[in-house]
Amino acid sequence: MTTDRQNGSLYAKIENKVATIEFGHPNANSFPLELLERLAQELNVLSNNPEVAIILLKSEGDRAFCAGASFDELLAIETEAEGNRFFNGFANLFLAMRECKKLIIGRVQGKAVGGGVGLIAACDYVFAVEAATIRLSELSLGIGPFVIAPVILRKAGQAALNELFMAP
Repeated sequence: MTTDRQNGSLYAKIENKVATIEFGHPNANSFPLELLERLAQELNVLSNNPEVAIILLKSEGDRAFCAGASFDELLAIETEAEGNRFFNGFANLFLAMRECKKLIIGRVQGKAVGGGVGLIAACDYVFAVEAATIRLSELSLGIGPFVIAPVILRKAGQAALNELFMAP
């Protein structure tokens, strides 16, 4: 499955019972809503595929793992309905990951910001390079990370979430 590069890309392949999903976007592998929706849909399909035992989730390139939500889309929100749809993008993805019947392994090769941190926390297990970093950039913009905080809390606990809050 692919999308054009303007709205990001999403590739899935199955080999030896391992489904590899690779996502990407020219802006540090950020997630416009369309890409979030496509990833959630792909996880739902793979969850029910008997040819899949494990899902490997990774991003394109060797720098940023995921820059989180698309700030261009955030700035374009004009109505409450648009806001709900935007913020539900990651929430629906996290729900698809939690309900997935297959083990989801994340591969993190660089920085993860905002929703990217939530994406890591929603994986069942994660491998990261030593130089990988995480931060909640929303806080420095005056936005609370209310969609990703429950996922981080569930995975890492209150102390880890507090530490991320204190050093955005």
